Amino acid sequence: MDVKIKPSDLQSVVESMLRDYGDKVYVATDEGLAAAEKVLIDNLKAAAPSSFLYAETVGEAAKNEKSKDKLKNCFVGTGKKYRLVRFVGNSKTVESNGKNVPLLNILEYSEKHGHPFIKKTFEDSVNEMAAAVVATIKKGV
Repeated sequence: MDVKIKPSDLQSVVESMLRDYGDKVYVATDEGLAAAEKVLIDNLKAAAPSSFLYAETVGEAAKNEKSKDKLKNCFVGTGKKYRLVRFVGNSKTVESNGKNVPLLNILEYSEKHGHPFIKKTFEDSVNEMAAAVVATIKKGV
């Protein structure tokens, strides 16, 4: 900093610099969360059971459903809908007893047809997601 600061202005100059720095950290953190969201989505897609497996799990309803969407293609994040928070979900549903039921509920929680993978994938992804956030913050600040 080549500008001369009067002693009486020191506090306001430091406050201004910290405010600017805080804004940069905030923006970089938000971008880092987007990177972490992408990491989790990619990892969930890689860990998701094959369409054959879930068709077998939920029976004829999955084989004959109108939607051609595959489980892996239905993972989506909220993006920047919320400040400094990201959520990842899956919109894939199957018909069960005349109702549309989220397929992930069946796979994750069913005692009879379950093939849980979400919790383990999330837990295994935490370090990679944290690294993505930190790397983005370091790059942005």
